[in-house]
Amino acid sequence: MLDAMANALVCPRCNAEFEPRRSNQKFCSRSCQKNATRGKRSQEHQDRSKHHYERSRRLFEMIYKAPPSERLGVMRHILLFVPTDTGLRNILTDPALLSKPRRADHRMNIAKAADAYTKMFFGVSISTYVRKTRNGKQLEGIPVRLGS
Repeated sequence: MLDAMANALVCPRCNAEFEPRRSNQKFCSRSCQKNATRGKRSQEHQDRSKHHYERSRRLFEMIYKAPPSERLGVMRHILLFVPTDTGLRNILTDPALLSKPRRADHRMNIAKAADAYTKMFFGVSISTYVRKTRNGKQLEGIPVRLGS
């Protein structure tokens, strides 16, 4: 009995005392082991999501800080990076952003603004534009730069 107590460990996840079955066992159960790992991934996902929406906010500001006569040019410039920038593609095709209504001041978020732009100038949604430019196809009006 003293040997069993000497070998007892405390689970870092749930703080339960347990006797390890293997020399390298750290958690009392597979469930605690999985949950401990998920916690790290959850924080990574939260950080990635925070960065995603922060970048979408900065792009929104970039569009609307420009004088109205220059906004289409700013949007055109942003769309030039679609073939090579995965983060930008994710922002522009984010279903949560695309489904949001306009703000009280009638301004659209970056995804909705890009969708309106591609529909106006190319006759396709932003999702179709992203898919086609990613595959190297040129849509009439804006030349597509292929990634290196």
